[in-house]
Formats: sequence, C-alpha cells, structure tokens
Amino acid sequence: MKIWLLTTEYPPFFGGGIATYCFHTAHMFASFGHEVSVFVADSNLEKSISIETIENIRVIKFRPGLIETYKYLGYVAALSFQFSEIVEEFIKQEGAPDVLECQDYLGIAYFLLQKKKVLWDKLTDLPIVLTLHTPKFLCDIHDQAPVYRFPDYWIGEMERFCIRAADAVISPSRYLIDELSKYIDLTKLKTYIIPNPYETSNDKSLISWQESDREDLIFLGRLQYLKGILHLFRYFRELWDNGVNIRLKLVGGDTFFYPKSQTMSSYLQKKYRRYFEDGLVTWEGKKDPETLMQMLRKVRIGIVPSLIESFSYTVVELLSQGVMVIASDSGGHREIIEDGKSGFIFSHQNPESFKSKLLKAMELSPEKMEEMAENARKRLYELCSYEAVYNKKIKVLEELTHTKNCSRIFPFIRESQVEPQDKVQQKELFTEAQEEKDLLSIVIPYYNMGDYIKDTLDSLLRISYPQKEIIVVNDGSDEPKSLAILYQIEKNYPVRVIHKRNGGLATARNEGALNARGEFLAFLDADDLVSAEYYDWAIKILKYYSNVSFIGCWTEYFGAARGIWPTWNPEPPYLLVHNTLNSSGLVFRKRDFLLYGLNDPEMEYGMEDYECVIRMVKNGCRGVIIPRPFFKYRVRPDSMSRQFNRGNMLYLYNLISQKHADFYGKYAKDVFNLLNANGPGYLYDNPTWELPPIGFVSKGTENEIVGSLDWSTHEIPPELKEKLLSLWRRPFFRRALRLFFRLRLDKLF
Repeated sequence: MKIWLLTTEYPPFFGGGIATYCFHTAHMFASFGHEVSVFVADSNLEKSISIETIENIRVIKFRPGLIETYKYLGYVAALSFQFSEIVEEFIKQEGAPDVLECQDYLGIAYFLLQKKKVLWDKLTDLPIVLTLHTPKFLCDIHDQAPVYRFPDYWIGEMERFCIRAADAVISPSRYLIDELSKYIDLTKLKTYIIPNPYETSNDKSLISWQESDREDLIFLGRLQYLKGILHLFRYFRELWDNGVNIRLKLVGGDTFFYPKSQTMSSYLQKKYRRYFEDGLVTWEGKKDPETLMQMLRKVRIGIVPSLIESFSYTVVELLSQGVMVIASDSGGHREIIEDGKSGFIFSHQNPESFKSKLLKAMELSPEKMEEMAENARKRLYELCSYEAVYNKKIKVLEELTHTKNCSRIFPFIRESQVEPQDKVQQKELFTEAQEEKDLLSIVIPYYNMGDYIKDTLDSLLRISYPQKEIIVVNDGSDEPKSLAILYQIEKNYPVRVIHKRNGGLATARNEGALNARGEFLAFLDADDLVSAEYYDWAIKILKYYSNVSFIGCWTEYFGAARGIWPTWNPEPPYLLVHNTLNSSGLVFRKRDFLLYGLNDPEMEYGMEDYECVIRMVKNGCRGVIIPRPFFKYRVRPDSMSRQFNRGNMLYLYNLISQKHADFYGKYAKDVFNLLNANGPGYLYDNPTWELPPIGFVSKGTENEIVGSLDWSTHEIPPELKEKLLSLWRRPFFRRALRLFFRLRLDKLF
C-alpha cells in the first residue's frame, strides 16, 4: 500500500508528540513492507524542496512561505494551502497514494479537504484519514488562552472542519473522543480508537531497578498551564510547607502564560522563588531525545499532571525506561496505566489523591517498583507495539480503500438546526414553466454602467457552462451613454433586458430572479467578471450535495486596486460578525433563493447581499466556497462599496442584527467574544491574520488625525492605530510596507 503522511513535525525536529508519532508510524508501516512518504514543512531548508530516503521512508521536506498564497493568507492557513498544492503536484507526477494521513493540529489538511469536498480533480476519490493528537482549539481552551482572537480562532475552525470532513478519524484514546464531543458533533463520523505506536520490546530483561540509581522525581513536559504545572506546584507547596522535603526536577521547554502576560517560567520563579532558592525545585529546560533517555535512567518517579492529554508519549517514554509514573486522570494515559498495577492515577477533582499516590509510590520497595515496571512494559507492548497497532490500523485503511465515500451531504462544521421548508410545503410554487432543468439564469443589475457592461457580458459569453440565459435588469438608468449602450446590447448580445423604475440594487436583483427561468441562478454586477469555469464548477457542486444551496469562490480585485480576497464557507458565528464570501457573485439553487434569499430593499446603503446570505443560512440553506479566484471584482473610486463609512456601516450592522435577532441570540456568546477579541467586524475581512489591538478612538474623521495627535509621545495614539489598521487592509499599503523593509529604509530611523 502507498501511504502518504502529512505533518508539521518529523525528526530530527521534535516539537512534541506529533514528531514521535510520525516517526513510529512511518517506521511501523515501512517495517510491514508498505511504501511510505512523509511530507513535512521545514523552515530551515535552503531550497524549496528536498527529497531523501531514510530507512526505507521517503521524506519530502518543503520550505514554507514560497508561494503567493502567503501574501493574502496568514501563516497557518497559507501553510495548509501549500500542503494541498504539494500533494496535488506529487499526484500529478506519480499518481495518488492509496491513503493519505494527516494530523489534526493546526488544520493543515483544511484546504486539501475543502478541495476534495468541492470535487477537485484528482482529490475526490482520495481517502484522507485524520489522526487526532489534540487540536489547537482544544489546547487553547484548557490553556486559558484567548480562544476567540484571530488567527487562533480561525485555526480552530479549520481544525473543526478537518475533523468533520475526513473520511475517517483515528483517536489514540477514548478520552480524546469524549472531550471533542463536547465541542464537535462526532455522531455521524467514522471514528476509530487505536493507540499510538511505540517500538517496545517483549524481552523481559529490563534495566535493573535499583533504588540507589534512581533518585530523581521529575516533571517531564512543557511549562504550560494545560500540562498541569500550576496545579503541581500547589500540591508540592503544601508538601514542602509541611516539611516533606521532596526535590522536584522540571524538564521541558517554556511557554507563554496568557492570563499573566509573561512566560510560565518567569511566573513560577517569581511566585515560588523561595522553593527555587532552597533547591527544592529546579528547571533544566528542554533536552534533546538522546540526553533525555540517559536522564530517565536515573529517574525514580515521573509526574504527568496534565489537564488534558490525548495520548501522552511522555508517559510511554517514562514507562518504557522503567520509571514509575503518577499521572492525572485527565488524558488518554489513564487508558494505558493500570492504577496501582503499572503506575498510579490521581484526580485533580480530589487534590488529596495526588498527595496520597505520591507518598504511596515513594514508600514502595525496589522489588515492588520493579514488578510494577515489568507490568508497565507488558502493558505497553500489548497496546503500543508495532504489531499490535498495525493489525488494528491496517484494517481501517483497507476498509477505506475498498469502500468509496458516496455521501451527498457536505460536512459543515455546525449542522443546521433548520431544514428548508420548500421541499414539501411550498413545492407548488415551482412549476415546470418556472424552472427549466439544468438552465442557469445569470442576472445583471444595471444602472448607468455603460462603461463596463460589455466587458461583463464578454466574460459571460466565454463561460464553459452551455445551458444559460443572461438577464440584464435596467434599474431606471438615466445616463444617455448608458442607455445607448444598453440599446446596442439588446440588438447585438444574446441577452434578455428587463426595464423597471429605479428602485435600487436589491429590487433589481429580485426582479431578475423572479423573471428567471433556470433551475440555477447567478448574480453578477455590471462591472464585474467571472472566470470561464466558475459556473460549471458551481453547478456541479450544487447537483452533488443535497444540503448546499449556494456556491461562492475567492475574489480577485482588479481596476483601481489589485489583490486576492480568500473567502470561506459561511458558517456562524463568524458569519454574523463579518461577511465571509463574495455575496454579490454567488450561484444559487433558484428555489432556495426565491424562498429565503430575495434581497431586502430596506438595506438601501448596501450589505443587502450579506443580509441575504445570513437569512439563507439561518433558514438552513448553506453555502460552500471554491478556493479559487473565479470572481473578478472591479474596484472603482465611485463604487458602492467605496461609499461605506463608519456611520452607514454601524447602521447596517444594527439593522441586520435586528432583522435576525433570534439567529444572533443563538450565537450571542461567540459573537460577543469575537468582537471583544478582535474589534468591530467592519475593520477586518480576513480571520487568518493576527490583528493589532484596537484602542478607543476619540476623533471620528481622517482629516482630524494629523492635526489632533500628540506627535511627541512614544505611545501610538489610538486614532492612529485605527487609521493604520484601515490602511493595512489595503493590498497596496502592505506591498509598500514590505518594500520599505526590503530596502532597509527603517535603518534611516
């Protein structure tokens, strides 16, 4: 079997358990004769890509940051996109693997799975397995991190989608499945519980356990809140203050402690200074794997007090070296350790249980310790040996390769609680005369757009979808030139023109939709363009999925500005904070649009298309994005979007929230936290970037900024922060700033 493994960590780089897992998984499959390729990002790589074979494993390293996507996506999202492009390139060169396995952490399979689900060529039939380690969003929740702050929140959304969209999800423990089930609906997914592999020996001759050789008591892991380090110090402080002089050695890297806005090591060394100074606790930092294994041979007891852990390789490594382990019950390691037989399990819900288990372990005789170490060795071999894990895992992979996934349900992160009502109750609204099967009706609202309409029509005449009608809705144009061009269009283009009184963009779109004959409906403004394959692809997706009502794509700006806007599947709660897709250029099932998407004329200053999307999603009509810039948005100085200002945006957002108060109420907690973490939704349109902090703005207009600021202060005034943030949203400004640093102009200051 040809197996490809995608990861962010692989030896010699060890960031944590992911590297250990990938190393053992690759070697496990290779030892049973499979053809294994590991794809891993390596920032230290001097060239763009390197390929080498190590112990019958092909390791493909690539350098992140070398594709255009990094210009318009944050690092993690762009890395996911780069993974997908590299996989596509290798499939093109040598064919697809039998199965592709990827980690959940950071959602690096997001774009691979999104492309697969939108029927991307070469990916549709590729079985993709997601292996759970512990997704970042779950780590952040337990680490007291700001989970709603961009880009971390969006990384969590990417991870959630990967879990929902994978063909199979493999978890190393029941514990992790139970934890994830609190945040994601896993009931309809193919989930399997298979312990992670670890090369162990069935040889009974362990390193002899001698009390004189093993004196250290060690905490092995990152100094991190979710690793239980603060709980551990509280337990030990009580012991130390009561005269129990047990020395604790900390081995592991440092992390940032968000609630105190400092590193965890600094916080611990300040809060527990006396115990550090008395030598009761020492911190030795991170050790390389070889040094660590030498160190473990002198360790008597290892403590793993994690608040969450999927499958602790720390526990496995400690047990494999004959170390007695005391671990919390908050992790998959509770499924490895048999309490009192091969180690000890305590509960953070009962702090006294830690003290009793520790003292009990300290009192064990060398013979009893060696007996428990032997029990642990047998337990590890039974659960984690290559043979034991392989026999379980190969059955899953063979089942996937022999069973084609024929699901016609798109895997949205959050399933809709509402089903569209048209299927039965309002079926009589649509007769054969009103809806011609497979026909696409393209509606172009037109108001004094004579300078651009021919470009738009020419792009539509080039589209690959054959069954189409083009409807131009003249919304009371009064400019002579535009009227003359419209007359020419009626004579020379295969279009149907509908004339109406001026009523605004919303009424023009609605008029076109109500007069459309097609099963499918698309809107395109009279100055925008589309790629030839957009509609063909969109309709293919609409025909494939029964739970998808509209399709969008990435947006490419042209005209007065250039750039790419990466759009996203419109999912609440983020959808309720900011529009996530090219809502003026979508492709709909006409039935669903007529029932739930007709534009609201009350949105007279704009956002009528955004409000339409919210209304459709609220009513169970879901949308999907094709991650390609098929929609070409012309940027004009006098375009409607350029007329947005803080006043009308606040009015429109307020209007939308009033119209859909029930929908906003359902996600109130999430919307509240997203706004607190990132500022007003109108200030950003890309959740993959880290945003600068938003301060209080006391002056309202750009004209007042220069004259009102105190330019002598060392602090950045809040008014300037807001102005810089608005500039940062413009591709030209980011490009100019990048050039500023490339030319080293900052050295002038």
